[in-house]
Amino acid sequence: MWNPFRRKQASASAFPKPAWAPIQNVDSIDIVGVRCDGGADLAIVASQPIDNSEETLDSIRQKFATYLEALECEEFQSEMGHPPRDKTTIILVCEYKIHPETQIVIEECRTLAAAKGVSVAIQTTLG
Repeated sequence: MWNPFRRKQASASAFPKPAWAPIQNVDSIDIVGVRCDGGADLAIVASQPIDNSEETLDSIRQKFATYLEALECEEFQSEMGHPPRDKTTIILVCEYKIHPETQIVIEECRTLAAAKGVSVAIQTTLG
């Protein structure tokens, strides 16, 4: 009997290896903004579906590390008005599919960010 609650494995064809990395420029911040409440949003923008290749997983880890390092930088803090950590969010903006295995890496990054008092969100659009 068909079970509508059974999860299917994500097939490789549903997440083909992209022609270029969906997360690029791992050593820079894509978008940053100061919020009205004094917090800050830092956006990581995915340019295409996020697969589970090692290159993509590494680029996600590196990009999050860059963002967390920037939050430690006094120059960045000063420029952003010293946003409180509990009002600082790293947002992964991806209007495409994200491979389920990649979600595990994103959760690892979320844990690292939470240890520094920073939240992580995934959104399909920015705004």
